[in-house]
Amino acid sequence: MIIFNIKYNKKIGRNKGKITVRHKKSPQNNFYIPIDINYFNYIYNKNLYFILYNTELNNTFKNTKLILSLCIKGSMKGEYRYILKPYKKNYGDFIKFYNTDKKTTGDTNILKNFFIGNKLYNIQYYKYTKFKLCIAALSYAVLISFTNSKVILKLPSNKLIYLNIYSYASYNFAEKINLIKYKKAGYNILLGKKSKVRGSAMNACDHPHGGGEGKSPIGRKTSYSFVGRKCKGIKTVHKIK
Repeated sequence: MIIFNIKYNKKIGRNKGKITVRHKKSPQNNFYIPIDINYFNYIYNKNLYFILYNTELNNTFKNTKLILSLCIKGSMKGEYRYILKPYKKNYGDFIKFYNTDKKTTGDTNILKNFFIGNKLYNIQYYKYTKFKLCIAALSYAVLISFTNSKVILKLPSNKLIYLNIYSYASYNFAEKINLIKYKKAGYNILLGKKSKVRGSAMNACDHPHGGGEGKSPIGRKTSYSFVGRKCKGIKTVHKIK
């Protein structure tokens, strides 16, 4: 099981009093939700499946919905886990493991048992490791072809990768949150998000656009960033061919 923090970390900017990360603040409270991405810690049992238990709690992780699930069969019977909510599944629906017949959204299986053209999410990069690929909302990879011991997948970035046949994945993609309801004004500050300020409104010691009386222009030929580099029309990434 992996434990993710919903809010930002308190230890920000430990660098001689300088601001290393902008627009962040230490939050007032800490809320931790344990998310089970590894699917019940690799229980190899064909009779294992669980039911979606609660849909009222709209907790988020990377703009995706989380849902509380209940294990029904197997050695983990009676345990509750938070998982990524599959697309168009509600209270009372089942999620199956190692099913070779009809597949529905959220069913987990080995890559060997899927077909060409299927959409997959929450994929293992290596065998017996964490599930890393395509965790964000509405993101999926497409299965292209098989080899003797590996599978070729196409990621959302149009990149092709080779994976082991016995690594795990789940069918279709996760659901996205359309509306996030905030409780009151200033709720983002409790989460650790500071308000953004324009560079022209700052002093000259804080930003290269700052300084001057009243609403003054930049005073330079081009626009500069917070660090002091040019912003527009300059390449910063060197691609290796």
